Formats: sequence, C-alpha cells, structure tokens
Amino acid sequence: MASSLHIPIKLSLDDKEKLTNLIKDLNKINWETSEYHFHNFIDYYQLPQIIRIEQTWNTGFIKNQWMYLQTLFDRYLIIVSLLIKKSKLSIGKYLIPDWFQGECRILSKNPILKKRWWVFQGAFELYRFNLPRTIKILSPTPAHIKTINNEWEKIVLCKNVYLNVIRREKYQSRIKNNKDNVFISEPKEAFILQDPDNNDEFIVPPGVPLRFATLIQDHELHVEYQNHHGTFTFPEIIMRYEFPIDIEILTHLPIDLPDFKPQIRLEKFCVAKSILAYTIENEQIKIVELSPLTQFTIRCAKCLTYGLSQEENFKEEKFDENEYQRYENIRSKMNIIFDNITEIYRGKIQLGSMEEIECIEKAYERSMKMKNDDEKPVDKTYFTVDEALKVMKEKINSEIPLPKIQPKRFTVHASADPSNPYNEIIDYENMDALNKTNDESINQLHKGPALVVQQLPPPMLLPPETFEKAIKVVPDKLYTELLPSRKLKKSRKRTTTTEQPFE
Repeated sequence: MASSLHIPIKLSLDDKEKLTNLIKDLNKINWETSEYHFHNFIDYYQLPQIIRIEQTWNTGFIKNQWMYLQTLFDRYLIIVSLLIKKSKLSIGKYLIPDWFQGECRILSKNPILKKRWWVFQGAFELYRFNLPRTIKILSPTPAHIKTINNEWEKIVLCKNVYLNVIRREKYQSRIKNNKDNVFISEPKEAFILQDPDNNDEFIVPPGVPLRFATLIQDHELHVEYQNHHGTFTFPEIIMRYEFPIDIEILTHLPIDLPDFKPQIRLEKFCVAKSILAYTIENEQIKIVELSPLTQFTIRCAKCLTYGLSQEENFKEEKFDENEYQRYENIRSKMNIIFDNITEIYRGKIQLGSMEEIECIEKAYERSMKMKNDDEKPVDKTYFTVDEALKVMKEKINSEIPLPKIQPKRFTVHASADPSNPYNEIIDYENMDALNKTNDESINQLHKGPALVVQQLPPPMLLPPETFEKAIKVVPDKLYTELLPSRKLKKSRKRTTTTEQPFE
C-alpha cells in the first residue's frame, strides 16, 4: 500500500492519555476467534467499529494491530489542474472533494449553466403551467391515445419520452353493466399531450400518477442564479456549471501543498467512497484512507457477533451486557478523540496519482455516456398494455460497468445524474409567477426569494404485479364526443337528479 495512505497524526497530551487508557480497556475485551473479510465486515456492521488486523496480505498493515474504522466517506471527487497561463496547464493534477470548505470565484468568461428541471408527481401539477409546455415522462404511465370518432384507447406512455402538453379538454368514460346498459360519467377535464414527431395525441386526466419533468426556461430562473459574480462553494459549482470550468480559490488554501496555486481548472468528477480509519500501534497513530474493496481479514469484538450463526460444535454463550457496554463506551470515547481530525481530512486537497486520475476519468466518461443515452429519443412513444406488461416483467440489468482495477484509497462510481449530482431541483416559493407573462414573471422574481432547493426521491418503478393491477382499473376507452351523462327523473314529493343508463 502506498505510503501516502498512512498519514501520521499528532494528538494532544490529554488525548494521548485518554487513548492509552482506552487501549488498556480494549485488552479486556473478548475477541472473536474466527475472522472476517474486511469488505464483508463493513457491509454488515455500521461504522464506527474497532477491529484487530489478522491476515494483512498486501496492505502493509501489521498482524494484531488495532484499527478504529470511523466512517464510510462518500463524496464527489474532482480532478483539478493548475492554471499557469491562460492556455498552459501544469502536469501535476490534484483531487478536491466536494467537502472542501473553501470559497471560490468563477474565472471562465462564458461559464455554461447546467440545464435545470422541475420534477413533479401527479398530472394535476400541469395546472401550474401555461400551455403549451414540453415535458419528459419519467416512468411508465397509463394514458389513452386518440383513434377515430373522438375515441381514446388505453396505452402506456414510455419512460423518457418528450411530449408537448398542448391543451385541456373535457372527456367521459362509458361503462357497460351485465345487462349491456351503458353508464356515462360526468364530463371531466383532462390534459391533451402531443407527440411532436407524428402529432399523435394522448389524454391524461389530472388523477393519473404522472411522474414528469419540465425544463426550466431562462426567464423562469431567478436573475441571481444567472449571475456568475460573487463567491461559490464547491457543491454549488458542481450543481450549477458544466465542466471544465476555471475558478480561483479564495479561502482555505492548503498549507501542506506548497506547489498548489489558487487559480485552477475543474475538469471531471465522480462519486468516490472510502473508509476513514486510524491505525493504533503503541504511541504511533496514523490516519488511513482505504477502499471498501481492500483485501485483508480482521477480528472483531465477540459482543458484536452474539446471535449470529457460529461454527459447528461451538459452545453457545450468553450475551454479556456489561461486555457490550464496555465496548460501546470505548467506541464512543474514540469517536470524540478522532472526530475533528476526520472532519479536517474530509475536505483535504490531495495530489492525485496517475491510477486515481485515470479511474475518475473513466467513471466520468461512463456518467456522461449514461446521460447522453438517457437524452436520446426513445424508439417508441408508447406501448400497448400487453407490451408494457411484458417490458415491466423483463429483468433489467441495472449494473453500471466500471473499471475493474480500482484505486487503493477509494472506489469510483459513475454519477447516476452528472447534470444534477445532488438530486436537487429548483422550485419557486410562489408558483403563481409561472402564470404571468414573461415580463411579469421576471418582475415577480425580483420581489423576494423565488428559488428554493428541495430534495425529491428518484422515481420508483412499481413492481410488475402492482403495475398490472393499476393498469386494469383504468377504463379501456375514453371519449371526447360528449353525451348527456344524466337524465331528470321527477318524483311526486321532490325532483332528484340521478345517473341513468344510456341505451
């Protein structure tokens, strides 16, 4: 393992004394005789945990060495080049995590803002907008396609198709009973969607659980969002701008990297995961960043494994509450000692190795390919109900191919949505602004804070059985050639309106 992965740290005399006492307490803990693979252990047990190294393999660790596994560190890791002159880049490249606390300003003359979307659940949300409006369907959705004589037949809109919402129109449903009487609903309003390629029209009532996105137009963005002046954090830059982009770091410059300069180019990024841990050997404490895939074996406290299946002929032991509380007390006190050091390390700028740079670049390229594939026109705008059910039942391979060789310090993962890395969307505090004209909308935005950031969960596909049940309750046909839905039936005492069959 590279020496850069083991960073010696200095503790205060008080913390050193506390840690010495904790190690004495650790020696009183009963440890498992069987061993775990490291990657299996961290998959099963929530961190922080304390372990003892068993088989070291190619890690450079020492057998029986204590290790305090504090946290699974998850972040976006950005490749950075130094700007020496306007066009000349330095050879060395650095890695900056989005946990970095520094403020920066934009140097690029024409930075490109990323496309931003509103994401909504429910067709009734379309009432927010003046029509026409282009939307993107985010999950398979029941609808009806116009055929002949103002009849609309049931279909399923495909995921990722772009449609124009062009108008609202009244519709009815007609149901036959077992006596062949036709019952007609009251006229209700629905949205008409149009395929821009072939002018097919679809009807979607407000009650349909339509999951859709619509691109935020420039005039709908707060003017301050389009302002590139001022200072920004790294998460803001990743969310707002397309890469590459030139910036200047104004605060929190690294003092341990003398060759690092504040004017830099942000090139590519990926999701990176690693374990932040501390090795404890006598009085020498080192912080260690290692990939969750690192191959070595460990032993853990026996109080953690109570209730798990044991080896055959293993003597059954009772759970020792006092032992567990002793372990919990040690773990809690270690967290206090190392917590501040971990927080500083999480935001640390580091020099990237060739292997790390290459892996991040491959993950970034995979992310962009996923994004481009997602934005390609779909083959079909809609499926018949039978086709949709068949597609839903097919096993979908969601695995994303990534480099088999991973860096020693972390694993790289493609970003599921590189254009919107934190799955956050912009929304208006006052959506009435959307119903104004462009000029009125812009004036409305000046009156107060019009942008908020909110989290939305990713769209979830219904299980095939649930999807099939949901499709079956939707009427097979809808009609926009309206017929009287009710007839008047007079009573001697009073006049009542009742729904009558249409024969």
